[in-house]
Amino acid sequence: MKKALIIICLSIFSLNAAIIDSDLDGVADTQDMCPNTPFLQTVDKNGCSKQQLQKISKWKFNASLGYEHDKYGSEENDLYLFNIIAYTKQASISYLASMLNSKSNDSILSIYYKKFVAKYTSVKIGFKTYFPTHYNSKIDFALKIKATYYSNWAYSISEKHKIYTETDANDKDTITLSMGKLIGKFYISPYIYTENSAYDSHNWNQYLGFFTQHYINNKTYISLDLSANIDDLCTTYSTLDKHDIENYSIIVNIGHYF
Repeated sequence: MKKALIIICLSIFSLNAAIIDSDLDGVADTQDMCPNTPFLQTVDKNGCSKQQLQKISKWKFNASLGYEHDKYGSEENDLYLFNIIAYTKQASISYLASMLNSKSNDSILSIYYKKFVAKYTSVKIGFKTYFPTHYNSKIDFALKIKATYYSNWAYSISEKHKIYTETDANDKDTITLSMGKLIGKFYISPYIYTENSAYDSHNWNQYLGFFTQHYINNKTYISLDLSANIDDLCTTYSTLDKHDIENYSIIVNIGHYF
């Protein structure tokens, strides 16, 4: 009898060692889409309780004001930005408007849907509509997909395919690699991306960037986004002349969560 009890205990221990269920909701961590479920809450096959699903589907809002300075060769532009976002943990709808030289420059409506395909991996799919403005009389579109793996850092890869309706413009692709991490009240995210010209699909340029966001409190934040052409940075490093940077962007935002 004692031997049988020992065998049963060892079997249970081995099973628990092989299948880890941190929140004890009956769904293994590798399949649990809602970790840290409170004890005694009934969950579905994905490990999500009714209370957690209600939180996931609850809409929240974010609004921000920003300033952007761009330089492309000899041309420099100053833009003023306004962005408002309605979002849940799974979906978001945003509207971005920018003003260039006191005239409308961009007016963009974006819709995204995010799904966890594994415990630490999510896929985000989005669609953008670029509305007609003072500088563009036609509607443009973009499709975007982004995959993110969460560990100590969040590692992401994304592809954006922009479709221009202008007759003399080809489709434009932007491929981005990034990593991000929250350190105290700062979120930092270095990134690199490559994209082709809208007027020459074979002309690709590479950019290096750094994004940081500082949370003033639980509701308000400021952010800074810097990016520059890698070839320009290499030239500047070799000549020690800051005027060699001909393609760069600086974006500053202040935002608030509602």
